[in-house]
Amino acid sequence: MFIKVLKQRVCALLLFFNEYRVLHLCFTILVIMISASGLLESLYFDNMHFSFELLFKKFLPVILFELIIYVSYRAFCPVHFFTTIFKTLLISIFLCTPFIGVKIQKIRENMRNISSFTGQIISISGVVTSQEKEKTFLFSSNGSSLGNSIARFRTKPVLHAGQRCKLVGKVVQPMSFEDFDYRKYLFRKDVYSIIEVNEYECINGGNIFLEFRYTLERIVEKALPEPEASLLIGIMFGSKRLFSKEFNTALSSSGVSHIIAASGYNVALVASGVDMLTRKSSSKGSVLLKILCIWGFSIFSGLSSSLVRASTMTTFSLVALLFGRQSNTGATLTLCITILMLLNPFLIHDVGFLFSFASVVGLVYFPKCFENIRSKYLKESVLPTLTCMLFTLPISVIFFKKFSAISLISNIIVVPIISSSIYWGLVGTVLNIFLHFQYIFLIPYLQLSIFKYFVLLSSNVKMAEVSINGAVVGAVMYSILVLVCLIRYPIDSKNYYLVKASQI
Repeated sequence: MFIKVLKQRVCALLLFFNEYRVLHLCFTILVIMISASGLLESLYFDNMHFSFELLFKKFLPVILFELIIYVSYRAFCPVHFFTTIFKTLLISIFLCTPFIGVKIQKIRENMRNISSFTGQIISISGVVTSQEKEKTFLFSSNGSSLGNSIARFRTKPVLHAGQRCKLVGKVVQPMSFEDFDYRKYLFRKDVYSIIEVNEYECINGGNIFLEFRYTLERIVEKALPEPEASLLIGIMFGSKRLFSKEFNTALSSSGVSHIIAASGYNVALVASGVDMLTRKSSSKGSVLLKILCIWGFSIFSGLSSSLVRASTMTTFSLVALLFGRQSNTGATLTLCITILMLLNPFLIHDVGFLFSFASVVGLVYFPKCFENIRSKYLKESVLPTLTCMLFTLPISVIFFKKFSAISLISNIIVVPIISSSIYWGLVGTVLNIFLHFQYIFLIPYLQLSIFKYFVLLSSNVKMAEVSINGAVVGAVMYSILVLVCLIRYPIDSKNYYLVKASQI
């Protein structure tokens, strides 16, 4: 019975993809761009020479993907899909080629420019976009030949994100460490050089969004001690904050470091705020205002990959609303990821982006598999948190090659405790722009203090942390989750594709 139900549902899903071939096109483009990222790294980072052997090796996953699609249709559905697959593959290659070409040209120019400047003392102007370490900042010199660079100071500088600075220093190329390929990490983020700064001069007004964010951060810093202030700032604004070495290690060990970053939840909060102001109006003006506010917040928070994903996806849904159409969440997410991967194939290596994507996929499909749960608390609090953990855990396992049971427990306990911190923090921050009333920060302070002590406590628990084969274990985890969704996802027995599948 189990096998029969599974076969019917797989067949129904394949029939759905056969009718909405744009989804098959999107998945093919994704596989091509992922393969292209590997080819680009081999050519321009690993200094390998172009050959048909290398091309075949890097794009073998594309061939295997199309072969799996073809075999699946032959095994489950009486559909002759070879011609469609071939056409889809050709269209995908045609669409991907210009984007890959632009990326190649950009990498070539950057690497050529960096090579000519390496070892020289230069004077360059640009905007500080974020602080990476105590003496290290990300520096954007748009309009110059260096692009994005890491600015490394000899002593702790007096500056902040958003300022326009003139730097004088030596240009060097990044070096990798024994246990971390730092050069490749920066390459994937479109950073090719490090400026060892000798002199600097900064003024305000480089980026008004980042400057305003810094002003709000100062309000929180005056009201709360560390690390509570940095925790709240990270949750509200997505700013990259510096913690003590001990606390940073504790965050990583307890598996809750993702909580202190802006995500789709923040975007949803912005959209809800606009709804409150416009009394949930669906007029074109309200929808356009919502789009502007969402992207304004994303720029304000530094345009992290997870925020860009959430903002793009929400924008697609709102644009559909403008034209009087309903949007399918799964299809919108697929289209969103496809466009972002076309623009930057190296997003496949961005853990924050993958966490964001996996969380949304899980929240769209997994909770509906357990609609018969009667407890409101389990359904609205525990299940969404558990879903996000289950769907992001395989990615963590694949990238970090270890599994810790304490991270599961930590997330289940911690997330409900600080779920309202962002609301109290935002109210307190906005209120203190006009009034000096810091007592309103008492509630988020208590919540974040509990969070802090729990993180320190749980990080000392070394149980059940094992090193594993990340790729294999991650693939098995996702296979189980997909299987659960295929079997338990609620589908009406009169569903067109399910009825058609039952007749095959």
